[in-house]
Parts: sequence; C-alpha cells; structure tokens
Amino acid sequence: MDKKIFIVAKREYLERVRSRWFIAVTLLVPAVIAGFSVMMAYAASKGNASNAVRHITIINTTSSDIGQRVADALMADSTLVGADSIRPRVVNVSPAELAQAETKAADEVKIPNHIAGYLVISDSTLAGQSVRYAGRNASSITDMDKLQNTIRQSLMMVRLQTEGVKPEIITEITKTRLRFNTERLSERGRTGSGQAGLFAGLIVGVMLLMLIMVHGQNILRGVLEEKSTRVAEVVISSIKPETLLTGKVIGVGGVGLTQQIAWLGITAYLISFFMPLVLKGAPAAGAAANAAAASPVTGVLNSITPMVIAIAIGYFIIGFVFYATLFAAAGSMVNSEQEAQQAAMPVIALVMSAWLCVNPIMLAPTGKLAVILSWLPWASPIIMPIRMGLTTVSPVEIAGSMIVAVIGSVGAMWLGGRIYRVGMLMYGKKPSFGEVMKWIKYA
Repeated sequence: MDKKIFIVAKREYLERVRSRWFIAVTLLVPAVIAGFSVMMAYAASKGNASNAVRHITIINTTSSDIGQRVADALMADSTLVGADSIRPRVVNVSPAELAQAETKAADEVKIPNHIAGYLVISDSTLAGQSVRYAGRNASSITDMDKLQNTIRQSLMMVRLQTEGVKPEIITEITKTRLRFNTERLSERGRTGSGQAGLFAGLIVGVMLLMLIMVHGQNILRGVLEEKSTRVAEVVISSIKPETLLTGKVIGVGGVGLTQQIAWLGITAYLISFFMPLVLKGAPAAGAAANAAAASPVTGVLNSITPMVIAIAIGYFIIGFVFYATLFAAAGSMVNSEQEAQQAAMPVIALVMSAWLCVNPIMLAPTGKLAVILSWLPWASPIIMPIRMGLTTVSPVEIAGSMIVAVIGSVGAMWLGGRIYRVGMLMYGKKPSFGEVMKWIKYA
C-alpha cells in the first residue's frame, strides 16, 4: 500500500484529535449520557406512589368489608413514598346516602392540607365493572395505578373468601411477587440476558449511525473546504486523488472510532461509579426499580465478548468506509455549503433507510426483511449487530454478510474515487447527473 496514504491518514487523525472541540465533545457526551442514565434510574427508584393515596376517604356502599380491606392494604404497602401513620378513613353508607357523603368528602378535599380525595366503592365494583375516585392527585399516574391495583387485589380477596377459600391462602396469594428473568438460549448454549443482548445490539447500531452522520459529514465539509480554498490543487499535484481520498477516509475513520470507544468506556465507568452512589439509601420500595435500572448496564457489559467486539469493529470500519467515501464524493461535486447539504441528502437517505427498518427488525429478527437487509452493503453494518443481539445468527451468515459489505465498500471507494478525481478540479455550477456519469465513465 502507498506510504502516502498513511501520511495523509496520520495528518487527518492528529489534526482532529488534538483539537479542543474533539476533547470537549469526547468528554461532554459521556457525561451527558451517564447523567441522563443515572437520573432515569433515580427517577425509577422514586417513581412509586406517594402517601397521598392514604390521605383519602373510602366511601363503601356495599354490604361487604371491601372498603376496610382497601384501607388495610394501603397501610400494609411499604412501597409508598413518604409513608406515614395517617390511615384512610372508611365511611360505610347506603346507596341513598351516597350523594350526601360525596358532597361532604368533596368539601374536605377543598380544605388545604386535608384529605387528597375520596374513593367510591359500590356494587358495580364488586361485580368487577367500575370504581370512582375524585381528588387532587387524580392526574398522578403512579397514585392511580396504586389505587387500581390495591382495589383489584382487595376485590379478589373478597371473591375468594366468598367462594370459601381459607384466609391464610388468600393472604399468601395476594402477597406473591415474581421476578421475571430472561435468558437467551441458542445452539451454543446459554448466551446471557435477552434484554442485555438487545441493548448491546442497539448500542452498536446507534454508535455506528452517529459515527457515519457526524464524521462522515466532517469529511464532506473538509473536502469542500480544501476545494474552495484551492488547497486540493496543490496537494493533488504531488499525490494521486485516490490516495488522498483513501488517507482522508482512514484518518477521519480512526478519529471516529477513537471517539466512539472513548464514549463507550467513559460512559460505562461513570455509570458504574455514580449509579450506586445515587441509588444508595433509596427506600426499600425502589429496590426492584434500582435492580431494573442497573441490570441493563451490567448485562450489556457482561455480554460484550472479544468476538462481539471484533465483529462490531469490523462492521464499524466497513460501514464507515462505505458512507465516508460517498460523503467525500458528494463534497467534491459542489462549490458551497448549501450545495453540499443538497448533495449529501441521497447519502443520508441511504443511511436512514436502514435505520428506519430497526423497529421491524426488532419485532422479527429472523424474518425475510431482516435477512435481506443483513446482506445489503449499506444496511448490514447497522442491521446485523442488532440482529446478533436479538437472535442467533450463524457464523456463515455473518461472514457472508461481511464479505458482501466489504465488496460494497470497495465498489463505493471505486465510484467515489472517480468522482473525487474529477470533482476536486471542477469549479463553477453544480454538475448534473449526466455530467457525473461522464466523470465516472472517463475518469
């Protein structure tokens, strides 16, 4: 390989890595991502119902003790945030007295620092049809979910008791809590958490998308700047255009890969360091939420094996070379920033066409659409890592997909090189599609 390629690549790499913007963004992005993740985990640990659900009046118009059961269940619930000794007040009335009882409860709700609302339990509740609540916290999703679940649990207890089930069995059933763990099985045996595999695949896909969109367009702007300042004419006089293009793609690609690895490593460290500190001392109510928040991060880190890293880096390089070459060719065709954005739209559309298929792929990772996209050079670098996180993909399919992607990247480099060779020395109006085809044919 021409030594000049490495000279150009080294210049492009060092020039960008040493810039203040690169250092600032490399440190800032992980801090933002880690901060957001920790905040979400903290919110999840605090995202339980408030003790306002205890500061209510329960109006029971039935002949059963369901109103008292609801009150007892709320008092026994240890997940309520800021729980105190205030008990719900149960008022047993006849259906004829309901209107008067509601009016009185509504007036009490209007008094500052008094009850939060009132709950109406009627025969339709016992029939499993409806229940009514009115109060200041009626718009709180967590409070309303807590009330709804508590009423459902109490209703089940009443019905089971009516059917003659022993009270101790009823209590045991209502207190049952199951942790739902998932583990993926494949021909190679156990391959870790299913959720962790999904997160790992999405992380690789998102990182590659960011690499292409950010650093690919950096190449476009760099090519446009060299062309508009006539620097390219001087450089091309001593180096082949294809060598210059290849070196530029390698150098900027190295910058992007360095930044992505730094983002992943720093983010993982910050999350693993600050997550226990933020969640330390959280109430027992948030234990499940804390575990749920921490498990994806731990699972992803545990699921990243050397083979996964090697495949991810391989797709990173192949995908970036494919799109960066097209971005460079687009930059060589135009003469202004506005024209560059227009010329880059087909390349961006190609990237997004693959990314927009991520949701269908997640729903059916073994479907025909997923398999077809895994073999398309412009889509496989994004789709294949996500499929590997969701399901088992045979080594033969991975190798075949990567070979086709390499062939596609070589074709993109050949195409982009011919456009780049002519476009960097052409000035004036934006070339038409027919003129670009002539460049490709005669270059």
